[in-house]
Amino acid sequence: MASWKEQLEEGLRESDLSIKEISEKTKIPLKFIQAIEKAEFKELPAEIFAKSQIERLFKFLNINPSEALKDYDEFLSPPKSIFEDEDLEEEKPLYLQLVDGLRNKTIKKSYLIYGAIFFLFMFILSMTFFSSNEIDNEDEFSSDFNIKKISEDNNSETINIVTDFANNGQEITDFELQGMIEENDNFEEENYLGKELTRKIEIVIDGESWVVVFDKNERLIYELMQTGSYEFTGVSPLRFKIGYAPATNLYVDGKKISFSRAIKGATNYAHFSVNEANKVESIRD
Repeated sequence: MASWKEQLEEGLRESDLSIKEISEKTKIPLKFIQAIEKAEFKELPAEIFAKSQIERLFKFLNINPSEALKDYDEFLSPPKSIFEDEDLEEEKPLYLQLVDGLRNKTIKKSYLIYGAIFFLFMFILSMTFFSSNEIDNEDEFSSDFNIKKISEDNNSETINIVTDFANNGQEITDFELQGMIEENDNFEEENYLGKELTRKIEIVIDGESWVVVFDKNERLIYELMQTGSYEFTGVSPLRFKIGYAPATNLYVDGKKISFSRAIKGATNYAHFSVNEANKVESIRD
């Protein structure tokens, strides 16, 4: 079976298109197509973009990109040290080293002393923690709480219920039960609203621009982008730093995002955030 390089070479030849024409149709920068063709992966942009462009090029030519992506992943993997012993087991935790040392009688006395002190400290800490929890629980279970009950004649009276959860169960009025249901509904709604929203991001560059992208959890991109289309995903809210705004178009979940109000005067630099509703807010540096 032909290698992915041979398949790519054949696909480019059979497309009857020049590399420049393929670059224009796929929005992949010309130099990146040439780098992929020669397997010069060091010339490709950041990993998230490189994989996207490899997949896009191969799919355009109707070629399976899996082998090329496999080679790219191997390129990213750090070389194995010649001094690394493949047969060495992973380093064991300290307590296992102590046990092995006792068994083989090769461990130093100082390790034994440090180990004994460590385990003694952890034991005292755990006992203190559990004792504190028991006191807190007793206080909680023996607490009084007031429930206000509305009578039919609109007169209000305060019902003092002393509840012993541990021994006597729990007495619940209709009014309290309704409050518990509403509280639970609010809790579920808050949880739903707090769920992470993954967004599909596309940046289209016409020319050249530095682009930095952050999502809720981490920095996704720090890249000098050149003419082409770059696709990736991130978790809302999103934050963008655009070095040259006139060359940059931004799409989130297929919708074009206008950030003209965030451009800093004549510098053409923009720093802004995009929330779950695609609302853009300028950020001062």
